[in-house]
Amino acid sequence: MAEKDLGDELEKLEDGIENLKNKQFKILGIKVTAITAGAAFGVLSTVIGGLYGAFTVYNDYMDMKDMITTYVAPDLSGIEEQLSVIQEQMNATEDAVLQATDYARDIRNDLKGDVIRVEDLVDRLKDDVRSSEKEIREMIDLADQRFDNKRDQLYQDTDREMRELERRMNDKIQISLDNPLSN
Repeated sequence: MAEKDLGDELEKLEDGIENLKNKQFKILGIKVTAITAGAAFGVLSTVIGGLYGAFTVYNDYMDMKDMITTYVAPDLSGIEEQLSVIQEQMNATEDAVLQATDYARDIRNDLKGDVIRVEDLVDRLKDDVRSSEKEIREMIDLADQRFDNKRDQLYQDTDREMRELERRMNDKIQISLDNPLSN
């Protein structure tokens, strides 16, 4: 095999490409270059793709138009009935809540009145207890005084009786001493 020079081969390839660029072809009786044929192919494929896209959009539009013209609104009467039932239930619940609120308010007011009455009763009871306690203390003090007076009186009476007894005993002893045979 003969050795080929790579540089020579590349130059030949470049020359071939240069010649291809300037080479003209006849297509349908029209002279065109390779670049012109490539540009024409690009334009033609763009136009065909655009027409296909437009056809697809038009077809979807016609299908949608048919769907819109044949559209029948769904029957919502069942939903409306359910909504009216729910509304009635809500109204009944609201009434029940209002009644419960009024009842709770009445209970609160009654309890408040009862608490006030109980507080008044407790205050009066405290006053009565204080008054009774004061009276009992006074009675105890009077009893202590009377007891002290009685005790003092008892001591005085006992002292007096003991002195009287002592005096009588002394008198008897004196009489016995004065006259030992007299008894």
